[in-house]
Amino acid sequence: MADCLHMFRGYRVPPETVEQVKQAIIDTRGRVNLDELRAIVRPAMKAVDPWSSTSRADAAACAVDSFLFDAARAGLVTRHMNGWKFPAWWRVKKQPGAACR
Repeated sequence: MADCLHMFRGYRVPPETVEQVKQAIIDTRGRVNLDELRAIVRPAMKAVDPWSSTSRADAAACAVDSFLFDAARAGLVTRHMNGWKFPAWWRVKKQPGAACR
């Protein structure tokens, strides 16, 4: 997660913001608050070449989804479905000091 360009639908996420999101995921207990993560990402995004059909909020949602996918690959979060099949990300109970790749 640290050594790649973070570009989502024409918006770039600065490395400092990526680190903030990673730390927020690591500090989370229980269900991951997607709105909180998007609130971290949305104001920090830099418009490079935005897609005409994409808002900043949509690009922030794509960025958060990507960061959660990376965190899932690192074993930090899992996705659970409830009775109505609404997906939610949950923090894995793991030893302290875990880190995203």
